[in-house]
Amino acid sequence: MREPRATHLLLSIILLAWSSNAAAGRKNSEPSDASSEDALIRNGLELRQKGQDEEALKEFRRAYEVSKSARALAQIALAEQALGRWMEAESHLIEALTHTQESWIGHNKKHLDQALNDIQGHLGSLELSGDSKEGTVKVDGVQVATLPMRAPLRVPAGSIALEVEAPGFLPIGRTVVVPARGLAREPLVFVAVAAAKPLPPVGASPTAVTTEVEKPLAPPSRWGTGRTVGVIVGVAALGSLGTGVAFHVIHENRAKSYNGHGCTPAAGLPPGDCQSLYDGVNSAGYIAIAGYAGAAVLGGLATYLLVRSPSAPEDKVAAAETGFRFHCSPTAGLGVACAGRF
Repeated sequence: MREPRATHLLLSIILLAWSSNAAAGRKNSEPSDASSEDALIRNGLELRQKGQDEEALKEFRRAYEVSKSARALAQIALAEQALGRWMEAESHLIEALTHTQESWIGHNKKHLDQALNDIQGHLGSLELSGDSKEGTVKVDGVQVATLPMRAPLRVPAGSIALEVEAPGFLPIGRTVVVPARGLAREPLVFVAVAAAKPLPPVGASPTAVTTEVEKPLAPPSRWGTGRTVGVIVGVAALGSLGTGVAFHVIHENRAKSYNGHGCTPAAGLPPGDCQSLYDGVNSAGYIAIAGYAGAAVLGGLATYLLVRSPSAPEDKVAAAETGFRFHCSPTAGLGVACAGRF
């Protein structure tokens, strides 16, 4: 996060100090071209005054490539501070402050120290402990270190996404809260990835492959799923047959009662309560026929499932090639005719 007032105030101070030193130096030197350190830094400062910190950073980096001076490195750090790149800013500014022999650094050390204090207020330290493995450490998706680490890692303060990867071990990922100017400690526990079983070499004999089998598989059960379904369907067939028989008896009794009342269905509606008796005879007959037909169909299906269902893998192909047709229909009266082909 940027702090505009503090940044522009510090920029003005550094700019004045730079201008004074540059003016003094130009008395005894010839004018420099646009690729010189002074010209590049001047361009960078003008860009920073316009709020174009990213473009200014590029100019300061070019100036540092030309001179490798602490002044250019400090300007890089200040631009990174404005962009919120706290880790890079801290590293570059600490390095620049070690060059106390440069007059520009000594002249502006107080203000540079204030900038460093502000930068460090946005950082914390992260200590990773655990088994020493070789691997990589990422913070918020960016690789920042390698394992093993010999010192705490400087990271942005607040909540960060930590990822640790080591060859031969499962990756570690977690969210860590790092206090500003403080230290967060995270233990690492590495879990080894189970080694994959190597494939047999090309051209290996069948014996070499079969020796890898530790325990033979149990033979498949001879009682397949189809037979189990067949039993269930058979029970349903018996229930349907019982229904047919029961309503057949009811039909006969109702027919006797109908005839006993002297009712005849010759023409028109039967007299008195004959209509209800007549309807009862018909309904019982229909249910009886349905019961017999259902029993025949379900019984045939149950027989097929029990007799023809495959009980072993090698029987499935034969079962798939076998055709099956079964059909039942009521005949005149209460009879049922069924036909099938296996």
